[in-house]
Amino acid sequence: MKVLRMMMIAALLTGLFVQCQKEMEDDLPDGDLKKASWLSGTYTVTVENVAVDYPFFEAGVVRIPDGESSAGPAFPGHAFSFSFHAGPNHKLSFASMYGLSNDGFYAPVEGGISLYDSGAPVTGDITSELHLWDAGTQVNQMPGPDNPHSGADENGVVRKMSDVGDGYDYGSVATNLMASLSYEGNSMFRLTIQVLEGSTTAISPIAWVVHTDGKTPIFKEGVADEGKGLEPLAEMGNADPLGHYLAWNSGYVSPVAPVLWVLHEKKDKPIFTENTPDYGDGLETLAETGNPEPLFNSLTAGGYAAGFQAMRTDGSSGPLFPGQKYMFSIEGHVGQSLSLASMLGASNDIFFSTGDEGLKLDNGVAAKDLTHYVKLYDAGTEVNEYPGTQTSADVVEDGKVMLLDDGFSYPDVDQLIRVTIQKNE
Repeated sequence: MKVLRMMMIAALLTGLFVQCQKEMEDDLPDGDLKKASWLSGTYTVTVENVAVDYPFFEAGVVRIPDGESSAGPAFPGHAFSFSFHAGPNHKLSFASMYGLSNDGFYAPVEGGISLYDSGAPVTGDITSELHLWDAGTQVNQMPGPDNPHSGADENGVVRKMSDVGDGYDYGSVATNLMASLSYEGNSMFRLTIQVLEGSTTAISPIAWVVHTDGKTPIFKEGVADEGKGLEPLAEMGNADPLGHYLAWNSGYVSPVAPVLWVLHEKKDKPIFTENTPDYGDGLETLAETGNPEPLFNSLTAGGYAAGFQAMRTDGSSGPLFPGQKYMFSIEGHVGQSLSLASMLGASNDIFFSTGDEGLKLDNGVAAKDLTHYVKLYDAGTEVNEYPGTQTSADVVEDGKVMLLDDGFSYPDVDQLIRVTIQKNE
């Protein structure tokens, strides 16, 4: 996975902040040396990951049974289906009420269903992954069409219905439902839950969420309902409160890789030229793995003042996760241009950059926010996938470096990163 690979590379860069100065005075007339010295100085650059640290990846509610025109339960002979995106590091959790019970619901185990097996998408019948659970919120009564749903508050915990031992017959999961996964390409799956003819119950609309391993977004076995919407789903079939909670806490989160910088003349385009292929000097490695060192080596070999920052302000090293910062100093002349580049970690070959010409240094000492000059670029070296899924496809693209425009939806740059610069007095 790209993030793991990037983190391993960043770990090798621990403590490194390498800088090499290019002497700019060599090209100046003697009378201008004093002026150039007066205009030179140090600048402090700060790069911060400002993304919201969402705990989940993608979520939703499916309210309308297949083939129907309005929301409602799926009765025997009908089904619910929904599509979602997921990568190898993701799992799927969902819940649907056993309609003719007090607080019974169908769901996988608390940690969700694995969607990949050794990198290959899981497809086919996954009914065995489903269980009937008791939410522990209302005392059970005889399941069926005559259930009055008037059970007293239980104040219990979530348990498998088979462990409750209430003596009632709910039928088995396999005789009531069939769940199947299909893979539609580019990290998209489709889950269909069919209510079998002869099922002992209808099922309610479904709340679902894609999340990483180790998360328990809907419930924890042996623990009381956490008040996030499971109770209204399990008791009344209302999936909206749980679906709202899951969707509100789902979104794209990406680390920001170690940041490469280079000082150069305005006429130079040291990192890339927009709408032309990658130079082959190390940008591909930076954009695909997050490792800036090969590009740094190429730049310094070409006589540029360049460096990269892999040390966070808290003293640890590696990519920036939400709330973390890099801070580093550069020494340059007013009128020089500064170019920055850093991989968008949860991507194939996308990187932040100040553009192929960079930004001109000035003599003002007030801190300046440069974020609006930072754009997302596609290195054109690897075919993009759905943002955040990060499979091992790694398809070579042989394209051009250009502003990101791959048809997928990404957060705005200022929702991911903040870049500021200040000239030191």
